[in-house]
Amino acid sequence: MKKIFSLLLLTSTISAISYSQRQNGKFEIRGKLSGFADNELIYLEFRTASSPVHVDSAQIIKDRFHFLGALKEPVMQVILRTKGYSDYKFLWLENSVIDFTAEKGKFREAIITGSKTQNEQNKLDADIKISGNDKEQSILFIRSHPNSIVSANILSVYASTWGKDESTILYRHLTRKMKNTGYGKNILESITLNKNIKVGDRYVDFSQSNIEGKTISLSDFRGKVVLLEFWGSWCQPCRKGNPELVKIYNDLKQKGFEILGVAADNKKEDWIEAVKKDSLTWENVCDLNGDKNKAALIYGVSYYPTNFLIDRNGIIIARDLRGDKLREKLNEIL
Repeated sequence: MKKIFSLLLLTSTISAISYSQRQNGKFEIRGKLSGFADNELIYLEFRTASSPVHVDSAQIIKDRFHFLGALKEPVMQVILRTKGYSDYKFLWLENSVIDFTAEKGKFREAIITGSKTQNEQNKLDADIKISGNDKEQSILFIRSHPNSIVSANILSVYASTWGKDESTILYRHLTRKMKNTGYGKNILESITLNKNIKVGDRYVDFSQSNIEGKTISLSDFRGKVVLLEFWGSWCQPCRKGNPELVKIYNDLKQKGFEILGVAADNKKEDWIEAVKKDSLTWENVCDLNGDKNKAALIYGVSYYPTNFLIDRNGIIIARDLRGDKLREKLNEIL
C-alpha cells in the first residue's frame, strides 16, 4: 500500500468491529448511495501535488459500501469517485467514522458527516454559494481560520492567481503549524519564487531540461526576440493555438525570432507526445512539476496559455499576444 496512507483497507463486513476499535487511530467511511447497481465499484484516492493516486476500491452492495484504514497524518484530502470520474467528490478524511450519502450523478451534493475538517469545508462552500463570491469568502475564511488545513489548501491553490502581495499577507496570517504543512511549504515557495514580473521589466533567467535532457536557459537566447510560452499538454486552449504559433515561428525564425516553451506537465511521456503531435520544433523545457513549474512560479503564471514577449535587449515588451496581434508586433520589431 502507499506509504502516505499506510492503509489496511478492508471491504469485508464490519459488524464484528466495535465502535471503540474504529475510533482507535483508524478511519471508517460508511457509504450510502442511491441509483447504483450491486457490485459497481467506488474508488478511494488521495490527492498529491501532481495527480490523484489510486488507493483501493469497494463494491456497492444494496446501496452500501465501506472503507476501513488508518492515516499517518491527522487529516488528508481524498477523492471518492466512480469509474471514469463520472461522479466524484473531494473530502477531508480523518481517523474517525465518516458517513457519506449521495445519489448517482450528484456526488458534488453529497452529505458528509463525521469529519471536523470537512465541516469547515462545508461551511465555506455554503458561504460561497450564498454570496456568489469565491475569492471574498475564501479570504474571509483564511483570516478567520488561520489554523485550518482548509485555509492552507485554499491559499496553496490560489497563491499565484491572487498575486504575490496579497498571498504573502495571507500566508503570514497562517499559524506556524499550517506553514509547516505541505500546503504551507508550497505557498512559501510560490511567493518566494514569484518575481512579480511586469511589462517593462528585464527578463528573469532560469534553466530547465529539454526533451533530450539538455539544460536550456532563457539567457541562451540573448540577442534574439523571444516568446516565452507557458503551456501544457493537458491545456486545450494551448493545444488549439499551437498550429497558428507554428506558422508564425516558421515564417519569422530566420529573422531572429525564437520561442522557448515551458510545459506545466508532470508526466514526461504526455509532454513529449504533445510536442511531437503539435510539431513544436522550438526548444521546449519542463521540470515535471505540473502547474508548480519553477519558471511558472517565477513569472507568476496563474492561467494557461500565458506568454511574455522579450526583445533583443532582454526587456519584456508585451504579454499574452496571440495570432494576428503577435504577428503584427513581431513584424514591427524584427
